[in-house]
Amino acid sequence: MALYVDDLLLGGSDVQEINVIVDMLSKEFKMSKSEKASEFLGIRIEFTSDNLFLDQESYILRLLKKYKMLDCNPNSIPIETKATAATFEKGNHFNGPYRELVGSLLYLAYVSRPDILFAVNCLSQLQEHPTDAAWCALKKILRYLKGTAKMKINYKKCNLYDSDLSLHVDADWGSNLNDRKSVSGYLIMFCNNPILWCVNKQKCIALSSTEAEIIALSKGVQDLLWIKGIASEIVCVKNLIVYEDNQSCIKCIANENNFGRMKHIDIKLKFIRDIVSRNKIKIEYIYTGNQIADMLTKALPKTKFCELLKLCNFKI
Repeated sequence: MALYVDDLLLGGSDVQEINVIVDMLSKEFKMSKSEKASEFLGIRIEFTSDNLFLDQESYILRLLKKYKMLDCNPNSIPIETKATAATFEKGNHFNGPYRELVGSLLYLAYVSRPDILFAVNCLSQLQEHPTDAAWCALKKILRYLKGTAKMKINYKKCNLYDSDLSLHVDADWGSNLNDRKSVSGYLIMFCNNPILWCVNKQKCIALSSTEAEIIALSKGVQDLLWIKGIASEIVCVKNLIVYEDNQSCIKCIANENNFGRMKHIDIKLKFIRDIVSRNKIKIEYIYTGNQIADMLTKALPKTKFCELLKLCNFKI
């Protein structure tokens, strides 16, 4: 039996201990050792004294070459403003590598490019019956990537023993015109550095924007607690802060008597209340204009989109 492992990354504060582990592994497996990591699973890693930069420029260039888009004109946003899946569902059926390109873009979106996640998620809903319009929208994402191929996530140096984990969460209520299901989006930050992001269509129909926000909040808080459990083995997490821009949602969580019309999401609501009552998390209101998760649930105009990217520590 042969075993081939492409990349293995070890990290820690004690270099000698890392070398001990490498030596132990080398006795069991044939390994080649490099110095400080510069690339891992297609992700370029760049260190400076106070920053860590991650990007996937080489992956993007390979995608552009594969789909003959290397010489295309760049686009300033990944999807047209206010677009939803319904925007692209009408028209001639597209026969081509639609599903393949969606998969490639989803990988990129979840690894290092949350800025394209809403657009890709939106178009992924049309994989069963793709249209020419949907294919053109996918190519628009490629044109956006052409202009932002060098974009990096900037992880800034911080105090690992006195830091906060924060959750930015948002929902776009009833945005799908066909089934009226809402879109959830959230982004988790450590020391104001993005470490996890997610977009998904909600499984049940929310009867109000408050309900949609509670459904999104419930899922986001679950991942926040999961990340906290992992992070606590490495660093000291001081606070768990949730940033919510829906005032009604915040009031509903605070008022235990205010859930008569929401019994179908009662468990999710009580879960959040329980976590808050045990001081596991703190929910704070954030002005909608500063809600980073907005770019995960809506197709925003260029100016707003770029403002939120800066808040996520992206560098072009």
